[in-house]
Amino acid sequence: MRTEIFFKDIRRSEYAEDFINNKVDALADKLIQPDSDLHISVRLERARQRTTNRRGLFQCEVVVKSGMSERTYKTVRQDRNLFRAVVSCFDALKVVLAKNHDRMRHDRRRHRVPEYVNYSPPMAPIPT
Repeated sequence: MRTEIFFKDIRRSEYAEDFINNKVDALADKLIQPDSDLHISVRLERARQRTTNRRGLFQCEVVVKSGMSERTYKTVRQDRNLFRAVVSCFDALKVVLAKNHDRMRHDRRRHRVPEYVNYSPPMAPIPT
């Protein structure tokens, strides 16, 4: 599993990195099947469209790519507090991954492989 954390227009802090790594580990342990080719990238940035009179918004973007699947999952959340943005982004990602897991489970139930029945003719009794 590879994890990348990008900070844009924000000073990098060890506390924020540890917080994000704990969230990534919890997500990987809970919802994702063991996958050595998993790539999670987290991007944190301060929104630039805010004026100087207003407080800035922090944006958190999480992208999950798996080697076992061709799908890419991406969630983006904004908040005035950096850590609330991270928590809400990971919570949204958990919901998305859980929905995908439920869909896969229901598809497996609907597309069951039929049981194979042996159609060989019955064996004749052996004369004694």
